[in-house]
Order: sequence, then C-alpha cells, then structure tokens
Amino acid sequence: MKTRKQNIAISMMVLALLIVTACKELTTQTQNIPQSQVHSGTYETFELSFSDKIKTKQFTSEKELNDFINQNSGGSYYYGGLARGMTNMMVEDMVMAESAAMAMEESTDTGVAVQKSVGGEDDWDYSETNVQVEGVDEADIIKTDGNYIYTVSEKTLFIIRAYPGEDAEIVSTIKLDQRPSGIFINEDYLAVFGDFYDNDFFKEIDFTPRYGMTFFNIYDIEDRENPELLKEYKFEGNYFRSRMAGDYIYLVTSTRPYYRPIPMPVILDGTTRSTVAVEDIYYFDIPYQNPVFVNIHAIDFDDLDEDISSKSIAVESSQNMYMSHDNIYITYTEYVNEYEIQQQIIMELLDPYVTESDKLLIEKIKKTDNEILSKAEKDAKIFRIYESYASTLSSDELEEVEEKAEEMLRERLEEYNHFEFTVINRINVDKDKIKPEANGKVPGHIINQFSMDENDNIFRIATTLNPRWSRFEKQRTESTNNVYTLNMDLEILDELEGLAENEQIYSTRFIGERLYMVTFKQIDPFFVIDLSDPENIEELGKLKIPGFSRYLHPYDKDTIIGIGQDATESGRTQGLKISLFDVSDVENPKEIAKYVSDSRYTQSTAMYEHKAFLFSKEKNLLVIPAYNYDYNDPSENYNGAFVFEITKDSIKLRGLIDHSQGEQKRWYQPSVERSLYIEEQLYTKSLGLLRINRIEDLGKVKNIELKYTNPNIKVY
Repeated sequence: MKTRKQNIAISMMVLALLIVTACKELTTQTQNIPQSQVHSGTYETFELSFSDKIKTKQFTSEKELNDFINQNSGGSYYYGGLARGMTNMMVEDMVMAESAAMAMEESTDTGVAVQKSVGGEDDWDYSETNVQVEGVDEADIIKTDGNYIYTVSEKTLFIIRAYPGEDAEIVSTIKLDQRPSGIFINEDYLAVFGDFYDNDFFKEIDFTPRYGMTFFNIYDIEDRENPELLKEYKFEGNYFRSRMAGDYIYLVTSTRPYYRPIPMPVILDGTTRSTVAVEDIYYFDIPYQNPVFVNIHAIDFDDLDEDISSKSIAVESSQNMYMSHDNIYITYTEYVNEYEIQQQIIMELLDPYVTESDKLLIEKIKKTDNEILSKAEKDAKIFRIYESYASTLSSDELEEVEEKAEEMLRERLEEYNHFEFTVINRINVDKDKIKPEANGKVPGHIINQFSMDENDNIFRIATTLNPRWSRFEKQRTESTNNVYTLNMDLEILDELEGLAENEQIYSTRFIGERLYMVTFKQIDPFFVIDLSDPENIEELGKLKIPGFSRYLHPYDKDTIIGIGQDATESGRTQGLKISLFDVSDVENPKEIAKYVSDSRYTQSTAMYEHKAFLFSKEKNLLVIPAYNYDYNDPSENYNGAFVFEITKDSIKLRGLIDHSQGEQKRWYQPSVERSLYIEEQLYTKSLGLLRINRIEDLGKVKNIELKYTNPNIKVY
C-alpha cells in the first residue's frame, strides 16, 4: 500500500509537469508583450475590515472607468493546481454555504390603497397594486384607474373599459415587439417596459450591447381607443426593478461592465444615442470580484420634456431591491471564499523559495496594462508561478508546508465570526436627484424585499445564516436567524442574533415599530420583535404552530394575515393555509382563525408574489390565485381564484372563480395572475381571460377574452 508521502510525491510529479508547461507559456506570453504596449497597470491587494468606513467615489474620466473595468473583469481566478493537488484533504472538506433561499401606519397601511377613478367622469372605489410601502408604487402586469383596466398578456397590451362590468369591452390593443415586464399609469399617461434584444435593430444603430437593453415606451392615453406613442426609450442592461414615487418612475437596469472605447451605459431616445455621464458613475472603495453596474433612471412621468436623470453604481451584484420614500436599497449575498484564503497562505509559505528572477516576473505581471490582463488573470498567472515551486520540494518539505498551511488556514478562519453576508447599497433619491451615499453589510442572507425596511432614518433587516461544515471539527453548524438595525451610514446599531436555531426565515413584515417574522423547519415560530429603540432590539413573544407563512400582511394594528402551507408535526407540508394572528398581547401572540385546504396539493402564487394578494378590510374580501393538481385524482383538480370572507377573527372560503377554460401556458401551473375590484365587482385575470363577477354573490357578470387580433386579417 502506498504511503501518504508516496501519494503526495506521485501527485506532485504529475502536477509539476503541468505547471512547468503552464509557466513556460505564461512567461512567453508575458515577456513577448512589446514594451510599447505595456503601460503602468494597476494591481491592488485590498482587504476591507468589517468595521472600516466605506467611501463613495465618482469616476472622473473614461480612462479611469475603463481601468476599473479592466482590472475587475474576468471573474474569479484559477482554483486548481497546488490548492487542489497538494493533498486531497485540503479541498475535500471544503463546503461552501448553502445558497440563499429564494427569493403601515398602525391601522390604515394595508398595502392596498383605495382610490377614486381618474379615467372618466365617475368616481369609483377601486383597488390598487398591493405594495410594500404606501405611496411607493410597484410595476405590475395589470393596473386600473377605476374606469379602465390596463393589462399585458404575452406581447399585447390591452386597454379595457372596465366599469360597469356589464358594459366592459376591449377598446384598444397595442402589439409589442418584446414581452413586457410591467406597466405604470399616471392619469393620461401609460408606461410599458421590459427586456429588449433585437439584432436587426442593433445593426441599424451600429451598437450591440453584450447584456441586452430594456425598452421603455410611454403612451398618451387621453383617448383610450387610440393610444399614441410619445416616447420610445431603450436603456442598456437587463431590466431589474422599478418603482414610482409621486410623478417619478425609477427604472433600474443591470449590466456587467466590459472594456470598450466608450464605457458608459448607453441610452437611446428613439435611435438617438447618448450615454450616462462618466461623472455620474459611482463606486465604493471595496474589493470587487465580479462588479455589476446598476443603472437608475429617473423619468418625470408628469413632464416628458424633462431630461432623464441617470446614475450608475458599481456594486458586487444585484439580487434584491427595497425602496422607501427617500432611498433605494440594493442588496446581494457575499460569501467568505476559503479557496482564496488558502491560496494566499500557500503563496506566503512558498515565497521564500521563489527566485529573484521570478519575483521580477511577478512584478512585471502586476504592472501589465489592465487592457491586456485583468486582475483575475494576473492572480491566476501569479499563483501558477508559486505552484511551480511545489515540485522542487522534497516530500518532507512538502508535508511541512502542507501542515503549516492547514494550521494557518484554521487560525484565519477563526478570525471570521461569519462566512455569509448581505451587502447593502443605499442610494438617496429625491425626484430627479439620485445619489449613492452608503454601503454596508450584515451577516446572513435575505429572502426578498420584505426582509428590509426603513423607519425614521433607521434601516432594519432580517437575515438567515445558512448552515455550513466546519473543515476541522467535521461537524455542521446550525442555521440561525438575526435582526439588525442600522443608521443611514449603514453602521450597525444593534442586533438580535441566534433566533430559531436550525430553522430559516420564511416571511417577514415590518410594521411601524415592530417586526413580525416566521421561521420554519418542522413547526412555525411566529415572532413579534420590538424595534421601538433601534439600539435595543427585543423579542417580545412567539407562537409555535404547525406549518408556515410565506407572506404576512397587516389586517389592522393588532391582527396579521399569514399565507403559506400547513404541515405535520414532523414538518411534512400539507395544503394551503391562511392564518389570522392576534398580536394585541405582544408577549402571547395567538392564531385566532385559520383556513386549510382540503387537498394537500393546493398552491397559491400569492405566497411568493405579493401583487397577487388582494385584500380589502372594508369589503371583508381576500382573493388569491389557487390551483390544485393531483395526478392520481384529476377530478379534484381546479384552477382559478379563491375568494374569502375575512374579518378580524374569522376566515371562510366563499368559492372559486374558475379560470380553467382560459388559455394557459402549462396545464399544471396557476392560471390566475392578478385580481382587483372596482366598486361591487371583482375582476380576475389569467393569461387569456378577464372574468368579472359580483362580489356580493360571486355571480358571473361577463368574460372578456384577452386575445390579439390583427385588424387587417379576417379570422374565421
């Protein structure tokens, strides 16, 4: 049987041949670069302490921006060679954290505003999009002004005279070239937008964006039967998120930067091309691995003659966004990379063996123009040089380096209290003024936008720390859940950590000075947390019941609605569950009423998409998409919208608005996308059907097929 040293020696002989060849190629590639082409490249080794103050900076020239792009392009560098081959045990136990779970004023803020119609002569009571922050609208696939409904299906925008329902009809359609992501309305203006990619168009304008564009069309809809296209914008980058506050729409796109002569993000007004000004592109003094530009465009929806205000911010990535009345927060999850720590240690230990000539070569690589080699490429080449020296070591020397590297890695990992962080970027917005102001981080990851909130200039956030394996103790740490408060500089004021060990956050809702939070593994702990003193977070009470809530919504200041799934005591999920929680006694919250579906397979998209949740306290009305698919018993299947009668202490299923006859993409997916009400009538929308029913008895009023027909073609 081969000894451990023999195994190491054999592995290193093979590795050495590969490394020597690679390093010869590396040396040839680098030395053959003409000196006239080698400029003073940048190579920064920047480590940021968790407590360091992070500064916001602006680029001052296109060259400075391109230098940043070149230095930070290329992604994570080479992980192989010695880091993988020095011994199998150095990597076998490396397990990265599990991926993140994907994603009121006391009595009046319920997220669904009751408005008066503006599209006609009559004033109707109607619902608006269910939003997180009252006064900050969110784009959706359906909107109403109380007289008309505006909605998109596939690539068609429909304008429907909606009320009264008996007279409802499609008055106009707009066929779009691309599939829209959402719409906004503002009196007699309508905006529709989404991802755009058209090679023929890009050839026409002689510009092909590597990561696509976002189209943004604005229509004059004063004459609903003849909407007029006023503006046709395209913004570089994929559509990310949008909000509307007052008359301003904030459209956010994201794109990965790459080197080109004019590096600023492009904006098209028709076919007229402009760019974000270089001085309007910001970054933070943090180490970047894979930077992403988030581009925020402020569009005055009330005065289309006003210039669009645009800012771009370099962040590490973009996963979630929350917007208060004054700030946009963009977040992503960052992990401590044990491979990078290990490689740094290996280079430190092998440094005494590196010859002066190779040290000069390393310096030459660092100084190579960033246009030729990015930092990731420089790191890979430098590490290969260090790796090559492993082949020159005796088995005893190699084993000594290995043992020392293991010891140093253990010590450095112990310096980290956490291995997973949510990085937060705060951008202040005031109409057309957009200014990145702060960057910070907290341990753990978030589930969605409802994990965040701002109240009285205090930012609040709830996170879960994933379980991970310890490399050395050979045991798994348990997941924990945490709540943090931060000031406007994104400095942590207080934390409440270690909640519900071995569980994960399933839903959160910040309401005033409280946080309501649900975690789950086998049972559903419903937490009530006091945030009235941001420097002293306190757990007030909790309730443990089977199942979990995926979405929480305020009924009033003392009652919370939760929608999720029922579960057995062992944690096996059952049917759809809706709960009413009484939180008037904060130390002893109670589940005072619940609905559980008869079938364990019943699902609702409202658990994950809050815009699909329709609630009116005044009408005792709750409507959610609902579908059931049982392969073994198709007779029990249904697809439509559940309508509930809901009061402060009761919830009762009234019936199903059936949409099984509507056009569906897949038969096993939900049909109903959204619902809304106008006066005493309920409107439920699926891909190819808008149904109108009376709220009082759910009787049918009218069905409207949402199908585009070309006026120039007769269809038989």
